[in-house]
Amino acid sequence: MSVSSHELIAGFTDPVSATQQVFRAALKAMSEPGTLLQLDYMEQAPNGLDLSTWQLTLSLLDPDTRVWLSPSLRANDAVTSNLRFHCQCPLVNKPAEADFAIALHSELPLLTELNWGTAEYPDRSTTLMVQVASLSDAPDWILSGPGIEHTRTLQIGGLSEPFRSDLIHSRQSFPLGIDTFWCCGTRLAALPRTTRIQPHTNQQQETC
Repeated sequence: MSVSSHELIAGFTDPVSATQQVFRAALKAMSEPGTLLQLDYMEQAPNGLDLSTWQLTLSLLDPDTRVWLSPSLRANDAVTSNLRFHCQCPLVNKPAEADFAIALHSELPLLTELNWGTAEYPDRSTTLMVQVASLSDAPDWILSGPGIEHTRTLQIGGLSEPFRSDLIHSRQSFPLGIDTFWCCGTRLAALPRTTRIQPHTNQQQETC
């Protein structure tokens, strides 16, 4: 797939500093599951991507990172051209082949379609990056586990009930599993496979 030069946008103004800051934010999100963070190191993302999604990709993807895109993103020239130009990451056709899978919340693959790692190499699993309808600390999910002193609350808007259920039950397969980033506007949160998820009550969703 070729690069459409007219779709290209600028990357970070200060690539070294911004990449380091976003990478630290990604580590913080994974080490403190459910914590809401703001990524505001740039003002423009390719059409189809939120700013948090785009900043994560610039910081985490490289020529050795295999990436799967959900159908609308894969068909979006702005997305694919900028990923190829800025990250030079190869795009793969199957979620199980990917180091990172980037998806819209309405186009999520089945969790079973992703690579969950192996008993010998659980860290070789696919990391799922999802662009969602809303992201807040409303008490929809009650989170517990490593990185959470007692409990933490999180609400992710737009996920289907089957996917929510599959994600909750996937915790039973630890150390195998899928680590997830959730992106909305400039907001970011993460849920590593170590985080236990307990449904609470449905609250009115707020937009990010």
